Amino acid sequence: MKILITLSYYLPNISGLTVYSRNLAEGLVKNGRSVEILTSRHVKNLLRREEINGVSVKRVWTPFILGRGPIMPTYLINAYKSVKRVDIVDVHLPQFEGFVTSIISKILGKKLIITYHCDLSFWKGFLNMISTFAVYKSNFISCSLADKIIVNSKDYADTSWFLRLFKKKLVYIYPPVRVGEARVGVLKDYKSIEYKIGYVGRISKEKGVGYLLASIKYLKEKLPSFKIFLVGPKDDIIGGSQESEIKILLEKYKDNIILLGKLNEEELWGFYKEIDILVLPSVERQESFGMVQIEAMLSDCPVVAADLPGVRVPIRITHMGEIVETKNPEKLGEAVIKDLKIKKKNLDEYSKKLVLFSCDKAIKEYEEVFKSLSL
Repeated sequence: MKILITLSYYLPNISGLTVYSRNLAEGLVKNGRSVEILTSRHVKNLLRREEINGVSVKRVWTPFILGRGPIMPTYLINAYKSVKRVDIVDVHLPQFEGFVTSIISKILGKKLIITYHCDLSFWKGFLNMISTFAVYKSNFISCSLADKIIVNSKDYADTSWFLRLFKKKLVYIYPPVRVGEARVGVLKDYKSIEYKIGYVGRISKEKGVGYLLASIKYLKEKLPSFKIFLVGPKDDIIGGSQESEIKILLEKYKDNIILLGKLNEEELWGFYKEIDILVLPSVERQESFGMVQIEAMLSDCPVVAADLPGVRVPIRITHMGEIVETKNPEKLGEAVIKDLKIKKKNLDEYSKKLVLFSCDKAIKEYEEVFKSLSL
């Protein structure tokens, strides 16, 4: 069986969507599937074609990026060539070009799966509104044509006005998460710090970093020695960073903040083992699950996560942390202080439930979807 996966960005770009797609593609290859990725060539020095861990990657000419969307003038012809030689097409949304791939797939009689990662946020500004409307229009066409639509969780789908339009097509599969060999030592220079609080993601408004930093005011009242370690790209972020908007907080609490920048996977997995708690303070529906919290839990690290649809699911199931009201620095600080005590406990009782979020389980469930379409 030959499978085509399309998405806006793939490696070396790092985001929840690209990590999900990478884990899925490589997992399917291990099962003996032939997998091709069709994506943008968002950086000019990237190869047009290459093989990464058995996955064939084809990058389409991308002269520029508009907002967060890559502009690919030759996408139509590339999509046609790729769809023609596969059996199943898996379009990962949001992706403006998704409707092109979906239409071609149906014309050529291919089975079409949509992996729907998240709704879009209606940010202020004329250009943002126009681009959001265009992508939703594309998403609607793609989902209308789809044989099946895979969503991260029922909790998220039940609160999505868009997904409610396609209830009969929905299949719920938790994201494929994996953790490998950890390289401990990222925080070796901070051993004297009593409490180490971690964050992994972009330094941006929608990720809720501002609320995490604002919680320092309350943390300082209860914790004698602590630092917040921010892991993630500080510049060259696709779609732009909003670090400037939280620059005041970064400066105000600089004695309690360490910007670590990007870490490779081994370092990241080691980072989870070195911190006492991970915080996922996102505030928008673009965060539909938060794979980093499962990575942390697999490393025996408890989590404080925002009370958002989908994002709250792992803690509800495993009880390895606290769910906290969004956009409330004081409540966030209180939850962090409470959750820090969990690190001292034996987490075996909680971690047994993490098998529900394993990469192998997700791959198996995708295979079951493929099988149902091939009958």
